[in-house]
Amino acid sequence: MPKLELNYKELPPCDVLVAGGGSAGVAAAVSAGRAGAKTILIEKSTFLGGMATGALVTPMMKNALDARNILTKGVFLEVCNRLVKAGGGATFQDGNPGWFNPEVYKWVLDEMCLEAKVKLMFENQIVAVEMLHATSLLKRIFFVNKGGFFSIAAKEFIDCTGDGDLIALSGTSHESGEKNHRQAMSLRFMMSGVDLRVLAKWLKENDKKGDSPVHFLDNGDILLSSAYTFEKEWTLKPFFDDALKNKELEKEDAAYFQIFSVPASQGLVAFNCPRITPESKTLDPLNNEDTSWILTHGRQMIKKISNFCKKYLPGFSHSYVCQIAPNIGVRESRRLIGQYVLSADDVLSGKKFEDAIADSNWPIDIHPSRIGEKGQLRHPPKNDYYQIPLRSLLPKENEIKNLIVAGRCLSASFEAQGSARIQANCWAMGEAAGILAAKRIKNSDLSKDTKAERR
Repeated sequence: MPKLELNYKELPPCDVLVAGGGSAGVAAAVSAGRAGAKTILIEKSTFLGGMATGALVTPMMKNALDARNILTKGVFLEVCNRLVKAGGGATFQDGNPGWFNPEVYKWVLDEMCLEAKVKLMFENQIVAVEMLHATSLLKRIFFVNKGGFFSIAAKEFIDCTGDGDLIALSGTSHESGEKNHRQAMSLRFMMSGVDLRVLAKWLKENDKKGDSPVHFLDNGDILLSSAYTFEKEWTLKPFFDDALKNKELEKEDAAYFQIFSVPASQGLVAFNCPRITPESKTLDPLNNEDTSWILTHGRQMIKKISNFCKKYLPGFSHSYVCQIAPNIGVRESRRLIGQYVLSADDVLSGKKFEDAIADSNWPIDIHPSRIGEKGQLRHPPKNDYYQIPLRSLLPKENEIKNLIVAGRCLSASFEAQGSARIQANCWAMGEAAGILAAKRIKNSDLSKDTKAERR
């Protein structure tokens, strides 16, 4: 067996190192950078945005009590406003400001990071960490790119990888899934050439139950959505009944269907499907054989679903697939077991915390991983919300002292994570993580200065 030589180059250290450039990662990096910390953001893809851009998860799910009471503010609302100014964002009639074009989103996030003097490092995969066990500190991370094998040391680390890569590599307490249950994964796509006026007119005339809202903007844009599952009498049900009867769709193809128009993008429709739910196996987002199968199987499902749309749905006769997400839409993988594990009871009772860093009323939203299983959609109390505590971002007190976690890999039960995982919450968690990291560095530096003066 050949000897493996791990020769690497040490790059200049930083104050805060953020792993992962999704919603939480950008929020963390921007907040730390604005607070004066020398910040580096390492991302495995060629762009920022994580699930929002790489998995085409648009729009962001609504996090508001009503149209006037948005629960997430701060950098989240800032990025929504920037998207509007950049020609790629809009607010729906229900008050949700998170409708966006994923491609415009990419350069908006770049701009926010560069303005905050965050160093962006793309196409890097973190593969190992170095620990100072005597002091319970994370010292450096190791990563690879086309140029070789590198390392960077930092004072504070923030794991925003979604999959909790730093958590796992450092041996920090974590869990994944629940018994034999997992959230289903999706492979989203977009179709262009859709006549939105024809589709909107049909939905307005045929939607009797309010499942297909249409919103006409003053600038001429049309924001709309519609959906279908086996469980309800959806507006689109007659089309699916015919396609299933004619064997143009299989049961898995039709089990979950959801579409959204895209702001300032004439004729563009984003699909929150296909949802990959085989009957015989629970898929693991951390298993490469499973994810490789999902990508090929998902693309075959997209072929059938897009052909169905072209044949059956109003306004789709001249449409075509213009983009398939480069990344799988993962809803849950590793989760920190931290100082506080957010529970389903916390969500459903609207629990508040003294160290709250995010407010949310998004329901416990569990997508079944197999056909035949039932999902969950359980809401906090009406006109109320729950909070995410800062302690759910922090490892146990006897574990790593300079690691913060933000995003869907927070410390939460399987069910509670099904609520906390939405993008608005990830923005809030990331913002809190970046502020805390910069604050801890300043406090540490002040402590060192005080000790030096005493000498």
